[in-house]
Amino acid sequence: MTVTVHEADISPQAISAVEEALRAFAKALRAVQLYLPNNPTRAQSIEQARQAFTRVWPLLSPLDIQVREASFTVEEQLVYQDVDRGTESLPWLLYRDGVRSLTFLPGFEAADLEAVLRLLHKARTATTDDDDLITMLWVADLTHVAYRYVESAGANDFVVSAGDRAGVAVQQPGELPLAVPPAETQAPGDGPPGLVRAEDFDSTLYFLDPREAAYLQEELKREYTEDQRRLVLASLFDIVELQPSADAQREALGVLDQLVLEFLTLGEYELVAFTLREAAITAKREHVSPDVQAGLRQLPARLSESAVVAQLLHALDESARTPVASLLEGLFAELRPSALEPLVSWLGAAASSPARAAIERASLRLAGANTAELAKLLESPREFVVRGALRLVAQLATPAAVPGLARLLRGPDVRLRAEAVAALSEIGSPSALQSLERALEDTDREVRVAAYRAIGARRHTGALPRLQDAIRRKETRGADLGEKMALFEAFGGMCGDAGVAELDGILNARGLLGAKETPEVRACAARALGLIGTKAAVAVLQKSADTKDVVVRSAVARAMRGGA
Repeated sequence: MTVTVHEADISPQAISAVEEALRAFAKALRAVQLYLPNNPTRAQSIEQARQAFTRVWPLLSPLDIQVREASFTVEEQLVYQDVDRGTESLPWLLYRDGVRSLTFLPGFEAADLEAVLRLLHKARTATTDDDDLITMLWVADLTHVAYRYVESAGANDFVVSAGDRAGVAVQQPGELPLAVPPAETQAPGDGPPGLVRAEDFDSTLYFLDPREAAYLQEELKREYTEDQRRLVLASLFDIVELQPSADAQREALGVLDQLVLEFLTLGEYELVAFTLREAAITAKREHVSPDVQAGLRQLPARLSESAVVAQLLHALDESARTPVASLLEGLFAELRPSALEPLVSWLGAAASSPARAAIERASLRLAGANTAELAKLLESPREFVVRGALRLVAQLATPAAVPGLARLLRGPDVRLRAEAVAALSEIGSPSALQSLERALEDTDREVRVAAYRAIGARRHTGALPRLQDAIRRKETRGADLGEKMALFEAFGGMCGDAGVAELDGILNARGLLGAKETPEVRACAARALGLIGTKAAVAVLQKSADTKDVVVRSAVARAMRGGA
């Protein structure tokens, strides 16, 4: 039984059928724009749209579609969306001219489908002097299409029923009269607004006035400067999707494969990304032969091979112009995870160059979508791969990389250990901070200082016992002032009153010959007490306020001012 919108909720099968019908309708409109009326591809596209609408009526009748700026909905459910094409999209074409809903009745596919396609094509190419879409629909007097539209100001809302262009234009209560008066109120010979009559033209000496000549010049300039390659790619995908011959599909696939490589060589990354996106969509169509579907799916895999990616990166690095990061992002987003290794290897090995920032930003998008693959690269035996992966891990701050970073902390390379500490600090998860604790006892001074500062910045109180042990070690007394300061600041920033006694013993403990600790260590303890800033900490500082040592006295004074 046919289900109407008012009888029951629309079934998922009906929504799916509507989506397929609107996709077929959009492809048919594109075929009308690209091909002449006698072209078989155009005829086949229209026939597929007819068949798609025929499958809708047993599930949903009539078909009432609401028009948004970039989408169509049925009962608030999205059934078609075209965001990428912007003002060239089908929903915007209708929305721009005021159409807010369309209702298709059974029989539309046989009686009115081609007429609607012609009207939409004409509206898309119309100039400011031509009729708008509302006027063209009114003149066409379609029998299986109804529509609701608003005036340009948006205040008046009108409904035009199917098959009635005169008396059924419904005015909502409290609104202005109809934009197009009923036929019985028009004077004989009058037509709708925008109707062109030969009597309106006066003969002139020249065929074109200056305004018309300027318009033609602008149109010619636009035609000759417009990039037609996207339309060529769309035509090739139409052949793959619509031609029943497997040989024709394979031939089109071969041309697409060749064009992708040429566009990549020329640096047309936006076109390459467009081709890969369309290939993924076309590969899902049921009319495409299995071997061609497999070939379409292999396009991203071929571009993700190490040799191809390496050649691309070399070309970008040697190019005289800096690549646009947003275009590279669109391309890299279509690549497979296998492209990550050559990318991070290049980032780890390449020197500073104009292309580096753009490539690194674009690589982040691919790495963010494949964090597990990125984490595996931290275990690579190649240093450049690990170094490049560390750069991306630090920027993405992905917890998936923590096990790999922890293993790097146990490795022999000091630079990699220091970079691993920085990456773990950026991640900041509990497991990352626990891994950082191991770096507090690293054999390298730079790694230890980086770990002190990272733990202090993250206020990881779980590391306090290790920090206290480091303060008590004799090796700390022989460290330079920078390391001591980083250690005491990390401890003082987190310990609170629980650490006051430990610091009191360092700052104020005295032996037979004076203070037990060196002035540097005592000054660092004073700095830590100043960071604690409690009454107990200030009381400990006051004990050394009058010490004879200038370094300690100055540190205590600064700490007390900060504590206050």
